[in-house]
Amino acid sequence: MHSRETSEAAAQAPGAELGAAQQQAATKPLTEQALDQLTELAALGWSVTEHYTEQVKLTGKTAKAEWHLTGRSLTIAAALVVCFGAGLILLWGTILSLLGYLLFQATGSVVIAALALLLLQVAVLWWCWRSLSYVLSQVGFSKTWRQLRRVLFAKQPARAKTNPGANHAD
Repeated sequence: MHSRETSEAAAQAPGAELGAAQQQAATKPLTEQALDQLTELAALGWSVTEHYTEQVKLTGKTAKAEWHLTGRSLTIAAALVVCFGAGLILLWGTILSLLGYLLFQATGSVVIAALALLLLQVAVLWWCWRSLSYVLSQVGFSKTWRQLRRVLFAKQPARAKTNPGANHAD
């Protein structure tokens, strides 16, 4: 009995090659090992499901935020259109009349005054159009769609590792 205790003590010595978990796994029947591996796979599957659910929830939050931004951008765009029209009729008409009168007094030519006012009008309209197109470009759900594509159509990195030399037609 003394020799049995010394052999067990030698097996548990710090320099032993197999750890206690490896010895226990080696002594387990094949069915128990398979059951342990299936349990581990189920736990990993559950973890992946939870992470996937989190990504879907984050995508929903992103869509909600973009919806609010889209509403705000459309409101600003509508306000800019109204201000643009009102400014053209009230303020800009007055400024053009004053500038036209001053140019006519300075040059004495109606043609020069009209051409200068026309060029000024075109420059201001071009600036307003660019400002309006920038605000309207903020409307949309580009970040939501990008995130949904990542969640739903994510490439599996394990597939690329298993067959590194293959050409994928994806």
